[in-house]
Amino acid sequence: MIRRITLSLVVCTLACVPEGPPNPDTPQPQTPGQQTQRAEPLDTPSEPNALRFLEQATFGPRLAHGVTPPPGDTVEHVMAVGIRQAITEQFAAPRSTYDGLATPDLGSQFFHHAIHGQDQLRQRVAFALSQIMVVSQNGIPNLMSTPEPEPRVAMASYLNLLNQRAFGDFRQLMEDVTLHPAMGTYLDLANNKAFKPNGQAIAPNENYARELLQLFTLGLHKLQENGEPVVVSQNTVPVYTEAQVEAFAHTLSGWTYAAPACPAIGRSNPATYAAPMMGCAVNHDSTSRELLRGFWTTPGAGPRKHLEEALDNIFHDPNLPPFVCKQLIQHLVTSNPSKEYVQDVVNVFKDNGSGQRGDLRAVIRRILQHDEARGATPPPSQLETFGHLRPPALHVTTLVRGLNGTLDTFGGTQDPGGLLNQWSQSMGQHVPRPPSVFSYYPPNAPAPGGGGLLGPEFAILDTATITARANVTHDLLFRPATATKGVLVDLAILPAAPADLVQWLHRYWLHGTMSAPLRQVLFDAVSQLDAQDTVRRKQLAVYLTSLSPEFQIQR
Repeated sequence: MIRRITLSLVVCTLACVPEGPPNPDTPQPQTPGQQTQRAEPLDTPSEPNALRFLEQATFGPRLAHGVTPPPGDTVEHVMAVGIRQAITEQFAAPRSTYDGLATPDLGSQFFHHAIHGQDQLRQRVAFALSQIMVVSQNGIPNLMSTPEPEPRVAMASYLNLLNQRAFGDFRQLMEDVTLHPAMGTYLDLANNKAFKPNGQAIAPNENYARELLQLFTLGLHKLQENGEPVVVSQNTVPVYTEAQVEAFAHTLSGWTYAAPACPAIGRSNPATYAAPMMGCAVNHDSTSRELLRGFWTTPGAGPRKHLEEALDNIFHDPNLPPFVCKQLIQHLVTSNPSKEYVQDVVNVFKDNGSGQRGDLRAVIRRILQHDEARGATPPPSQLETFGHLRPPALHVTTLVRGLNGTLDTFGGTQDPGGLLNQWSQSMGQHVPRPPSVFSYYPPNAPAPGGGGLLGPEFAILDTATITARANVTHDLLFRPATATKGVLVDLAILPAAPADLVQWLHRYWLHGTMSAPLRQVLFDAVSQLDAQDTVRRKQLAVYLTSLSPEFQIQR
């Protein structure tokens, strides 16, 4: 009966309009490269604003529940120290790491970090980057000749790299990703040779060169700095040509897995994931090639020089800032940021206030402190377009963290993180195993019935995954077996009286934006239960709220 009741609620629409606009407050001075804050003072955020911030910067808001001092990722702490300081603290939080040889799978480790890790913002940014610069554990072969599990070892190292570089220099990230052996295997840059063993020249594999341009850095079409496409005679303009893809493939040839020495011409080093790839001139095409914007590589140069020239050429392309910044905004805040929002973040990417280009720390700060992200609710001008569908992983973690949840291995006999990953997989997001280099869903996927609005996460929302969202939520709340598998939530934090219960969910799960119709639906549903059955009343209230469009669309 409970599952049937929610069929109408679980069909996610674009958004539910909040009941009113945010209250304006005194403008707040910003750090260099940032505009004046108009939504709310950053240093004295309201509770709804703090909740919205934690939805964007963590794997789900949580309350301190009497813990003193309040942990850094709680609503109480953010209200006490302010948005600016909370971001600063997250930049310095201890970094979560992955172990490719540990018993729990990497997906299990991911969800354990997401629930318990102190570095919530770093993990959110790294998760976003992993969906832009994609490597899938499914794309790494397991070598039977070695004792270690190569897919896990390689992927753990790659995830650790993204965590390490999440707040660093984007140009350095580009180079580290390019030379990482997991990427070398996944997109065929490792042992990508320009010659046969007899010395005959051959065309190198173009796989990495193409995805580096199309998916990791520039996109297919030229963009204005505000993220809008450049249109000439009613047509978009390509960023690069097929000839330039070929040129990049030649320029990036000659890299192989780390070893004591380079292989002979036309030969390969065996796969290893212990160190970045090494450049070998014997398999590199040293001829000069024309890249982007009329730039020619140095004739006769080796693989290292040509790598630097290729990555610098891409890094300084005008398409890179809007392409990357808009996707980061989409993953953290909203699928359809305004042109002004994208432009403001692009300005910081181009110059962090100290002349540095590509400072991700400054970029992330600007994304989270921007007026469109801050305040009790989205700006009035954005009410119809703001927000994004919670992706499966965040649907799971937000529920667990919001209910003061913990993952308990019971002495290593259970794998609660693995259970959360199974739930996420059932909804279309198997971490860290995206089905292709296009990740789990493309950033330009349209929102159904959205009149041209984007809704990337909707690309994996269908009748099966909608049902899975209901089933996962039901299993978390109602199935006793969930607790015995180590996923523990605390319903005691919820008030028992129907009116108080609805008010609590309105306040803490929807940061004060629950519509009157939803409030009435919840109140009527929980009021019909026996007055003594307080646990079931709480379960039903959370279940219905969690599957409503107002919760499914993070705003």
